[in-house]
Order: sequence, then structure tokens, then C-alpha cells
Amino acid sequence: MNHSNTVWRVVLAIILVGLILAVLDLLIVTASVLLLMFAGTLFGILLNGVSRWASRWTKLPYAWSYTALLMLLVAIVIGSAWYLGGQLAQQASTLWSELDSAVGDAERQLRQTEWGKLLIEYASDQEGDSAGVRQWTPHIWSGLQSIAWGVTGLLVIFFVGVYVAFDPELYRRGLVKLVPPSRRNRADEVLQTLRSALTRWIIGRLISMAIVGVFTAVGLSLLGVPLAIPLGVVAALLTFVPNIGPVVAAIPQVLLALQIGTDTAVYVIVFNIALQAVESYLITPIVQKIEVSLPPALVIFVQLLMAVLLGLIGAMMAAPLTVVMMVLVQMLYIQDRLGDPKPGQLTKEAQA
Repeated sequence: MNHSNTVWRVVLAIILVGLILAVLDLLIVTASVLLLMFAGTLFGILLNGVSRWASRWTKLPYAWSYTALLMLLVAIVIGSAWYLGGQLAQQASTLWSELDSAVGDAERQLRQTEWGKLLIEYASDQEGDSAGVRQWTPHIWSGLQSIAWGVTGLLVIFFVGVYVAFDPELYRRGLVKLVPPSRRNRADEVLQTLRSALTRWIIGRLISMAIVGVFTAVGLSLLGVPLAIPLGVVAALLTFVPNIGPVVAAIPQVLLALQIGTDTAVYVIVFNIALQAVESYLITPIVQKIEVSLPPALVIFVQLLMAVLLGLIGAMMAAPLTVVMMVLVQMLYIQDRLGDPKPGQLTKEAQA
């Protein structure tokens, strides 16, 4: 009898664990979709902010300014894809070939050292002895799935942003309606503060991205590193992810510099360290007059957590999610729950 009860308990435990894992997997997929919607909302906030600025500057109605901005944006994207598509594809192919060659050079240099040989042998053992097309088929399929997911995500972000920017008041009123009538004024205030804080964060990120991209392209050109402009574009895009992005952007730069020489690779590393120091102690303090100020340790923690749970999209959205989290904590908990009239610097900057 006791043995039968034990078996049933084990079976129930297995079923329960399976259900928990299935629910967690579903939650992760749902969270990824929600993050795409959040990214689209950020894009919509940017479009809305630029359209409102253009409307005030040109004295045109918002709808006209928004339509003109959207048409200009679409024309720029199509024109750039048409005119620069071939060149960018060629540069991307060249960049990939250069990186592949750089990896080969790095491997040959590693084989000249004892610890490098051990490292390569260990990596080879981990890959296994299988070879041929079957070895690469899973990687190719995974790459195609990633590309399809990336294209789909970009389309979702674009159209969500377009709809949000077209009539932001529709969505604001809908969210406010979910709150009891006695708290709707406060809810509206919180939403306005969130929009202001996220707008300032987006502007700050764009400024940092542009500065880092230009400095990277110029610096790599002076050092003689090939494909300096594409690497500068990559560095600018990865700057969108604070803390982690610049480190990732430095990897292809160092690999390409190794083709020229070890000294050049060292110079590139020093250049990236110096650039990050300039960004941290000069660019960031200036940009923070526009951008909301976030605690670096908190941002790194959220980035690592989101990256582990949700991958690239989680790491990219970690910083703006931190902005949202801090505004909600400062306004709804510190100010409303604890009664502190000075909730924090973030809400002050956002309401300024």
C-alpha cells in the first residue's frame, strides 16, 4: 500500500513539474511578444514626439505633420535600401569574410601557444567528430529561424509604432479606463510621466549612438582597420544596449585588427576603453541633462536577467523597462503608498 502511494506521488510530482515547465515556456513566449509590443510603443513614442515638434514648428495640424513624417521615413528607408542595398550587402559580405579570415588567423596564433592548443582541442572535443552537411544543418536552420523572427519582429515594431503614434490618446484613454474613477487622474499623471521619461531616454540614446558611431568610424580609420564605417554603424546600433552593447561591438573590431597585427589589436582595445571612458565621464553626463538618469548597477542586473530569460530582445529592452519600473515605484509606492512628496530624481526629470 505504501509502495503504491509512493508511486502515485512520484507520478503526480512528474506531472506537476511538466505542467510548471510548460507554463514557464508559455510565459517566456508571451513575454517575448509583449517586449516586441513594448518596443513598438517606444517607436510610437518617438514618432509622436517628432510629429508634435514638427506640428508646433510648422503650425500644421498634427495629422498632417505625422503623415508627412511617416511618408518621409518610408521614402528614406526605401531610397536607402534601393541606393545602398547593394553596397551594404557587399560590405556585409566583405565584413563576414574578413571576420572569418580573422578568426582563422586568431586560431593559428593560438596554436602557437600551449594553452591555446589545449583550448582549441577542448572546443573541438565539445563539437564532436561529426562532419559534413549534417553537422551544419541544425545551425543553418536555427539561423534561418532567427532571421525570420527578426524580420517579423521588425515589422511588428514598425506597425505597432505607427498605430500608437497615429492616435496615442486612444490608447491612453483605454488604459485610464481600466482604473477606478477615483484614481483615473492619478493614472493619467503616471502615464504622462512615463511618456516623458521614455521620450527623454530615447533622445539620450540616439545622441549617444550617433556620437559613438562617428567616433568609432573615425578612430578605426586612423588605426587602419578595414571596414571602419560598417563597424562604426554596428557600434552605434549596439550602443542602444547600455553597458553590454559596447563590449560586443569591440569584438569584431579586435578580430579585424588582428589581421593587421597584434599591435593594432592592442591599439583597438585601448581605443575602445578610452572611448568608453569618454562616453562615461563626458558624453553621458552631458546627455543625462536630456536623458533620464538610471543607476548603472540596476541596469546591468536587469540586462543580465532579461538576457538570460528572453535573449537579445530582453537585453535590448532592459534599460527602458528599468525606466518604467523606476517611475512606477517612485510614483505609486514611494509617493502614494509611503507618502514621500519627493519620490526620486527620475520623476523630477521626466516632469521637468
